[in-house]
Amino acid sequence: MESLKQFMGFLLLATVIWLSWVLGVQAGINAVAVLMITLLLLGIGAWILGRWGKLGARFRVRAVAYVLTALFIIGGLSLGLMGVNLTAAPNSFESQSDGLITWEKFSTERLDNLLAEGKPVFIDFTAAWCLSCQVNERVAFGSEKVQEQFQKKGIVALKADWTSRDDEITRALAKYGRNSVPLYVLYDGSSDNPEILPEIITPQIVLGAIENINTDQK
Repeated sequence: MESLKQFMGFLLLATVIWLSWVLGVQAGINAVAVLMITLLLLGIGAWILGRWGKLGARFRVRAVAYVLTALFIIGGLSLGLMGVNLTAAPNSFESQSDGLITWEKFSTERLDNLLAEGKPVFIDFTAAWCLSCQVNERVAFGSEKVQEQFQKKGIVALKADWTSRDDEITRALAKYGRNSVPLYVLYDGSSDNPEILPEIITPQIVLGAIENINTDQK
């Protein structure tokens, strides 16, 4: 039982690390610093309570421990509440290369221009806090075959990063009948009617979707 508790503790620490990373993506490094200081103050308060606030300790010692614990907890929570008001970082994604695939920042204007030119377009609606999005991207787009086919067929890859709930991306999701991520949209370059891929994708699913794109139409 003790080993199980320790194992679960490591899982909780891993969760804190992941959530801290998501917070950093959403609100910037200052928000992460506020979170770390908040957790430190709360941890010190809990340590003081456990060390000197036990019922077996002298009354005066316990009283001081309770006061110090309260001060650290109040300070930590106050700092945390101040951090809530930090402005979320704007969507700073510009471009990203995954092997042979270069992801451009999504915008409605960019999409419309590409469709007007008859270009095949693949849109990845994603977010840092979306675990299935991260797994899909590594499994499907990390495939060399997928990367080679994207390059061979001249597919323009757009990444719609919804980590901070960008309004333009929210409207784009609604256009496709969705209100969350992941969402994968493929335009073959010959029609304005897109193909919507499953929420869980594999290299085979992506290859099957793009195999009929005519490379001679561009």
